[in-house]
Amino acid sequence: MSIQERLNNQEFIALLRAGHQRLRENIEVVNSLNIFPVPDGDTGTNMELSLFSGVSKLDDSAQTSLTAVTQVLTQGLLMGARGNSGVILSQLFRGFTKATHGVSDLDTVLFASALQEGVQIAYRAVAKPVEGTILTVAREAAAAGVREAKRTSNLADWMQVVYSTAKKALEKTPEQLPVLKQAGVVDSGGQGLVFIYEGFLRYLDNGLALEAWGEAQPLLLAAESNPQAGQHESAGQLHSAVDLDFAAAHIDRDGEYGYCTEVLVRVEPKDSDSAQNALRKTLGEYGDSLLVVGADDLVKVHVHTVHPGRVLEDALALGPLVKIKIDNMTEQHSTIRGRQHGAGSPEGENGLQAQPKDRAEPVGGAEQKERKSVALIVVAAGEGLKEVFLSLGADVVIEGGQSMNPSTEEIVAAVKHANSDFAIVLPNNKNIVMAAQQAVQVLGQEQVHVVQSTSIPQGIAAMVAYREGTAVEENIERMSEALAEVHSGQVVRAVRDSVFQDREIKANQYLGMVNQELVDVSDDRLKTAEAVIAAMYSDSSELLTVFYGAEVESDELENFTKSVTDQLGLEVEMHYGGQPVYDYIFSLE
Repeated sequence: MSIQERLNNQEFIALLRAGHQRLRENIEVVNSLNIFPVPDGDTGTNMELSLFSGVSKLDDSAQTSLTAVTQVLTQGLLMGARGNSGVILSQLFRGFTKATHGVSDLDTVLFASALQEGVQIAYRAVAKPVEGTILTVAREAAAAGVREAKRTSNLADWMQVVYSTAKKALEKTPEQLPVLKQAGVVDSGGQGLVFIYEGFLRYLDNGLALEAWGEAQPLLLAAESNPQAGQHESAGQLHSAVDLDFAAAHIDRDGEYGYCTEVLVRVEPKDSDSAQNALRKTLGEYGDSLLVVGADDLVKVHVHTVHPGRVLEDALALGPLVKIKIDNMTEQHSTIRGRQHGAGSPEGENGLQAQPKDRAEPVGGAEQKERKSVALIVVAAGEGLKEVFLSLGADVVIEGGQSMNPSTEEIVAAVKHANSDFAIVLPNNKNIVMAAQQAVQVLGQEQVHVVQSTSIPQGIAAMVAYREGTAVEENIERMSEALAEVHSGQVVRAVRDSVFQDREIKANQYLGMVNQELVDVSDDRLKTAEAVIAAMYSDSSELLTVFYGAEVESDELENFTKSVTDQLGLEVEMHYGGQPVYDYIFSLE
C-alpha cells in the first residue's frame, strides 16, 4: 500500500500531528489577525489548544484502526474545544468519524467526504453562519476536494488543490466581511485552518512523521497569551460557596475582618427600588463590599461588616427575611494564616497550603456536596467578581472569561461537580457561549441549559432574576429576558494597532465600549471611563455599578466617582472585581 494513494491509521495520526505542528508554529500569526485589539482567548491560541486536545489523545499503539483514531480524535476535540474558533474546528473534524466508519484506510474520495461532512456539521452548529469566516474557507476547500477526488487518487496532489483553494478563499474574506477589509486583515480562523491544511500537505509531500511530536506541548496557555492573566489562577478552576483565599485577600486590603453577611428580604414590588436605595445608604455607613440588587419582590444584600445583627435589623425593617447567611471572616482569616504558616498542618511544615474543605475541587477531588435540584454554573475571572456571583447564589464559578476561555470539558466537569439534577450555565462572554452549548451536546438537554449571557453585567442580571423553588423552564425564561434589560460598558487597553468600527487604534490606548460598540479611544483611562458613562447615560439612569480591575488606583476611583456624581447626578456603587484585561466593567440602571 502506497502512502501516495491511501493512509492507514498510523499515517493518519502522523498527518494530524503535522497539521497541528504547522498551526502551533504560527499561533501568533493567527492571533495578530484578530480584529478587536484586545486579548479575548485569541483565535490562534484557542484553535491550537483545541486541536492539541484531540491529537494528544492519539497513541500509536492504542488506536489499532482508522475508525478508532477518528473517534478518539473527535471526542478529544469536542471536549477540549475553546472559544468559537475551537468549537467550529471541532465540528469540522467530526466529519472524519462518519466518513471513516468501518474502513481501514483513507483515500482521496473518503478524505473529501470527511471534509464535506465536517462543513455541513459546522454550519449546523453555528446559529447564524457568516460568510468570510473559517466556515467559508472550509466550505470552498471541501467542495474543491470533492471535485478533485474524482480526477486523482494521489493524496499529495489532491491536498495541494484543497490547500490552494483554501488559500484563495482566505484571500477573498476581506471582500466578504467589510470589518476585515477595514482592518486590512484576512479572517483569523480561516488562516488557522489554512495552516492546518499546509501541515497536511507537507506531510503528504515528504511522507515523514513528526517523531518528536510526542514531546510537544501547547505553545501558549491561556495565562501566557495575556501577561495580566498570568497573575491569576488558570482557566477552569472551580470555586464554591465560601472561597477562603478571597476572604484573606479582602481582609488584607481592607484591614478589617468582621462578617460576610448576606440577606434576602421580601418587599412589595412597588417598593423594591426605594428599599434598595435605603439599604445602600444605611448599610454603606457601617459596611463595605456592599452589593444590593433586586428583582420583583426580592432584594438581595451582600455586605462585609462588624455589625451583622444591625444588617438583619435594617433589612427586617423593610420586610420579612427569606434567607440569611453570615460567615465570620476573622475566623477564616485565622484559619488561612495558620495554614499558610503550617499551624496544625503537616503540609504547612513543607510550605504547602492545605485546601479548605468547602472550596470546590475538580471532579474526583473533595467529597461531593449534597445533591440539589438545580445548580447555577458561572464563568468569571477576578476574585471580587467570583464573590459577587457566589453571594448571588452561584454554585460553581469557573475561572475564565476574556483571554481565558474554558474548554467544553471544563464546563462539563463543573456541571458534574455541582452535583445537581439540572444545571444552568452563564458563560458571561461571547467567546464562551459555543463551548457551553457544546457541553449541552455532551451531557444532554435534560441535564443542562445555557442562558447566553455575554457580559458580566448580563450574568449578574440573570442571577438576580433566578428564583429558587420556581420551575426550571420559568427561571430560564426569566433569566433570558433579564439579559435584554442590561446596559453595560467596559474600559480596556489595546494590545496592538488596529482599525475597528472606523476608528484607528494604537497599542496601549484605552478603548471605551458600550454594548459591544466602540465609543471612545484615548490615552487617558479616566477620560475614556467618563466617555463610556456619558454614552450609556439616559434621563432615567440612577445607579451606576462599577467593577474595577486590579490595576486601578484609589485616587482614580475617587476622581471618577466625583466626576459622574457631579456631572450626571448618578449614585455610584464601587466593587473590587479584580478582573484581568478589563480595567472597568459598568452596569447602569
